[in-house]
Amino acid sequence: MIDVDASDLAHIARAMGRLPGDIKAKVFARAMRRVSETARTRVIRRQAPRLDLSQKVIREITTARFNAGGNTAEVVSRSGWIPLYKLGATQTSRGVRVRLRGSYRHAFVARMKNGHTGVFMRTTKARHPIRELFGPNPAHDIINNEAVYIEVMAEVLEEVLAPRIMHELGRLLPR
Repeated sequence: MIDVDASDLAHIARAMGRLPGDIKAKVFARAMRRVSETARTRVIRRQAPRLDLSQKVIREITTARFNAGGNTAEVVSRSGWIPLYKLGATQTSRGVRVRLRGSYRHAFVARMKNGHTGVFMRTTKARHPIRELFGPNPAHDIINNEAVYIEVMAEVLEEVLAPRIMHELGRLLPR
C-alpha cells in the first residue's frame, strides 16, 4: 500500500504556484532527474542479492531517464538471459564453475567459429546437439515480482521526491 502525506504535496503545490514558469520547470526537471537516478540505484541494489549478481552487471543493462517534455520518468531494465560466460565462468576438470552461481558438471567452455564464447552442455550422450547455458534475466525478475519493485518506487517517491524539490527550490531562489 502506498501512503503519501498530502500536506507536504499541498504545501509544495502552493509554493510552486507562486513561482515564475521558468523556475518551476528548472526545479521540477532537476528534481526528477535526481529522483530517476535514485530509483535506478535502489532497483539495482534490490535486484543484486535477489539474482545473485553483482550490481555492476545489472547497472550495465539498467537505464534511468526523465522526459522533461512529458514530465515522465522511466527506469528501464533491458536484458535477455545473461550468458554464464559473462558471469566469470572457468573450466574445471569436472565441468564449469561460475562465481556466485555454482558448478555445472559436464559443461564446457567453447569458442564458436563466429567468435562467440559461451558455456555449453550436451543435450544427449552423443557429441551433438549442444545448448548454451544462461544465468538469470533481470527484466524477468521485475515482471515476475512486480510488488517488490513497486514498493521500491513507492519508497523513492515518499522519501526523495518532496525533499529534492525543496532542495532545488532553495538552490534557485537565492539567485
